Amino acid sequence: MDEPLRCSTIFSPGCERMLHAPAWYHGDEWIVDCGRRTGPHLREELPEHLLRSLAASPASDVRVAVLAHPNVPSDLVDHMLDDPNWDVRRTAVRRTSDVAALRSAARDEWHVRVAVASNPSSPTDLLEELARDRDQTVAVNAVLNPSAPPKLVNRAALSRRDHVRWWALHQTSSRKLMRAAATSADTDNRSWLAGNPNLPLDVLTTLAEDPSRAVRRKVAAHPACPPELKQRLEATLAPGRATFTADEKE
Repeated sequence: MDEPLRCSTIFSPGCERMLHAPAWYHGDEWIVDCGRRTGPHLREELPEHLLRSLAASPASDVRVAVLAHPNVPSDLVDHMLDDPNWDVRRTAVRRTSDVAALRSAARDEWHVRVAVASNPSSPTDLLEELARDRDQTVAVNAVLNPSAPPKLVNRAALSRRDHVRWWALHQTSSRKLMRAAATSADTDNRSWLAGNPNLPLDVLTTLAEDPSRAVRRKVAAHPACPPELKQRLEATLAPGRATFTADEKE
């Protein structure tokens, strides 16, 4: 499909200038909402044949926009897994369910490995490998992957790498690990743990006595915090009320 199209037929909200194949964007500027340079956003109702035409654009941002489209065909996603542009590859990896392609992408640069680590279709053994990745961002995304098994998360909660350990403490459902972390000498460990949605009452109670005001504030805001405990905490957290004499580290 090579005939010119108005920008408004492709981009949302777009404009009324004409676009031409093969790029399908204004050569002098990116048009998203009549001038903001935040990358192209495609209209949701685009027909499949137009998505396929746009996927051939020499502009990498347009190809990324195609992959981000809710109705992009799966075969088109897989076709773009080997794109020369890392941002296009990363976006394709986020959408694919091809396990062989995910294993291959796990050898790519860190931006792409992050996408593999966060893809729910990544198999357990691959997530285990990525949880040990030299880049902490990759490892954290493996820990946060909804398909990550509990044993992976629990092992990461003992990691020597701060961000990996903190996110794992925020995710773990192991009561043994949570109880140990609640009495950790590391305030950051206790603070990240306090945001864990799986906290049992006994761990919440322990953290409610924490010397850190930031930790107690998180406990007070926790959905599972009992009303009476929440009320007591709010009293200690009120301005000018210093019930605790230990270090009030934020």
